[in-house]
Amino acid sequence: MKIEDIRKLARAIGIKPGKLNKAQLIHSIQRQEGNFDCFGSAVGGECDQHACGWREDCLPAPAKKAVATKKSTTKKKAVASKNTAAKSKPEAKKKAVTTKKKTVKKKK
Repeated sequence: MKIEDIRKLARAIGIKPGKLNKAQLIHSIQRQEGNFDCFGSAVGGECDQHACGWREDCLPAPAKKAVATKKSTTKKKAVASKNTAAKSKPEAKKKAVTTKKKTVKKKK
């Protein structure tokens, strides 16, 4: 749903949209209607509120997930090829090891 449509809906039920962003507006509408203000908080793309009017906007589209997965796979391939090239040079080998340590630290 477009932000202007959400603003119109908010005004219709007595909410002043002001400078609220889409998620903030939807949260306000959900609270005003007596529902959970859970928009955008689905963990892992799973939501048990099947009758929710915001479900389509809230949950990420499957196509977006596929694109994100493809990008992360491409990055992994680039890192792997970089590490393979580093094996041929002793100096580059040290850099590759350092890079791996930094990656491990970020994951923790």
